[in-house]
Amino acid sequence: MLHSPRSLVVASLAAPLLAACGATATGSSAGSAAAPMAVTGTGGAGTSTTTPAPVSINTGGSTPLSGTDDLVIATPSQPAVAVVVGATRSVAITFNSNDGRPMTGFALSAGAGALPPGWSGPGTFDCATVSSGSACVLNLTYAPTAVTAGTLNVGYVVVDNAGIARTTVGAAIDYSATPANNIVAAASPTGEVDAVVGSGSRQVTIAFTTDDGNAVTQFALGTDLTALPAGWSAASPGLTCPVVATGNGCQLALSFAPLQAGSGTLTLSYAYTDDSGAAKSGSLDIPYATTASNTVTASASPSGQILAVQKGGSQDVPVTFTTDDGRPATGLTVTSNLAALPAGWTSGAPSFACASVSSGSGCRLDLHFAPATLVGGTLPLNYTFVDDGGTARSGQLDIAYAATTNDNVVGTATPAGPIDAVVGDTAQTVTVAFTTDDARSATSLAITGGLSPLPPGWTSAAGAFTCPGIDADNACRLQLSYAPAAAAAGTLTLTYAYSNNADEPKTGSVTLAYAATTNDSVVATPSPASVSAVTGTQTAVAVIFTTDDGNPATGLTLGTSLATLPPGWSSATNTLSCATVSTGGGCTLTLMYAPTAADAGTLNLGFSYANDSGVPKTGTLALAYSASP
Repeated sequence: MLHSPRSLVVASLAAPLLAACGATATGSSAGSAAAPMAVTGTGGAGTSTTTPAPVSINTGGSTPLSGTDDLVIATPSQPAVAVVVGATRSVAITFNSNDGRPMTGFALSAGAGALPPGWSGPGTFDCATVSSGSACVLNLTYAPTAVTAGTLNVGYVVVDNAGIARTTVGAAIDYSATPANNIVAAASPTGEVDAVVGSGSRQVTIAFTTDDGNAVTQFALGTDLTALPAGWSAASPGLTCPVVATGNGCQLALSFAPLQAGSGTLTLSYAYTDDSGAAKSGSLDIPYATTASNTVTASASPSGQILAVQKGGSQDVPVTFTTDDGRPATGLTVTSNLAALPAGWTSGAPSFACASVSSGSGCRLDLHFAPATLVGGTLPLNYTFVDDGGTARSGQLDIAYAATTNDNVVGTATPAGPIDAVVGDTAQTVTVAFTTDDARSATSLAITGGLSPLPPGWTSAAGAFTCPGIDADNACRLQLSYAPAAAAAGTLTLTYAYSNNADEPKTGSVTLAYAATTNDSVVATPSPASVSAVTGTQTAVAVIFTTDDGNPATGLTLGTSLATLPPGWSSATNTLSCATVSTGGGCTLTLMYAPTAADAGTLNLGFSYANDSGVPKTGTLALAYSASP
């Protein structure tokens, strides 16, 4: 757990069960009702536990019932529940008999109000018969409204196959409520880590994820792994992860190989920056102890979180059972329902057992993970065995898993192309944002072609660009600047490489079309440059409109009406407009000067247009003329 639990108690309520059997109880008082069940927890103020003695049941005659002295096994769908404050999580507890034979009179009568804060369930709960399968299921809901932590213990009463009424407290569920976007540290195996002195090492894996699926950054373990408690060791002196979300492989592998008897708690502290940029810290406590007899351990291959690509991807997951000291244990049985595994998981058989377990891989359960949808979670495998001291014991292996997607990194430029800039004007800033096409994570993004040299006019603040992690909340942005020194046009292509959410290496590219324009002007050139005419004659004048740099201008129109020219001047049309003006004679105005009397002056024609950079501008033609007799 991330926090030290506080004590709490959930009230115990009596559970009537004898009426279902048609039997009477014998015990401390004849005809008494069945012993009350108990629901206890840790996490509030005070402690209380009710565990009455078993009650004998007979048929009312002189001969007791005979049968199997069996037990009810309570299996929660989740042995540990970590929920963000304000969220809701459903937990189902399945009750089965450990030998498959039916038991009667099962009852659970703790009301929702007697559960720890945040927990709710039915007011009463009972099952007429409990055998194998999942017909007897208690559904609870955990919806915390404040930060808290504790352990929920569910108690129940039942009449076993031998007619004995039993009271049991089981199905311990560790729970915690955390504020938004925190690191959740989970150790596998869960609970106390036990090992036998001198019998080899016990492997412990700690997976760091976020409680809401959003990424945090700059994760660093604060505990010195070279100074762990006696018996503990790590392969490296520390652990850092640039990005931590879900299914990103931020894990720490530890070994516990005690050389002398002892017990204690290993505390791992860590720090990180959450998705709001706030610095946070946390810790994980791992209790440990040496044991006197051997323990069956289960290990999955591959270790750590099991990943497979959605729709088409698959992963074989063999689970090997061995003893921690090499000495044999017997009667191993997987008690989890292999016929009702989480979505995407399958097993070769509905049950699994090994008569003897020691070292080697002779006891192996083959599982297969092939997700059809984006699922993720933890698969708990529960098993029982008898150690070499003859004691019945149990164990659990938690297999973390997630379905991944074959996502792509996409680069998007702002402003979207083409990128236009004016020669000699202010530089144009361009931002390229790299995101994934499904909002899931990608890592190790790098511009492969480098940022030096770039095409003329383009610059970047750095010669290289990398980004350790990208997801829905962490975009990766590259800043570029375009300040051309001369008119030009072309395409800038940036190539990049990355690893997608399935940890596959991939590449991509983003293309930016660009153009540099000039702030040019339209010039009106008359031919001839000036006009000297004799009265009674005609002189044709061609006015040619061109740009001073050869780059195009657009939308040229005359501002002077050709119907109001000075005496002697005329035109075949009253106006002139040209869609495009550049070089050559594509935009020409023809005038005629035919004076009838001596005269002299200047012909002024105004015009307007938009230059090569789209700026509106105006100009004037001034043509000197004279007429003599």
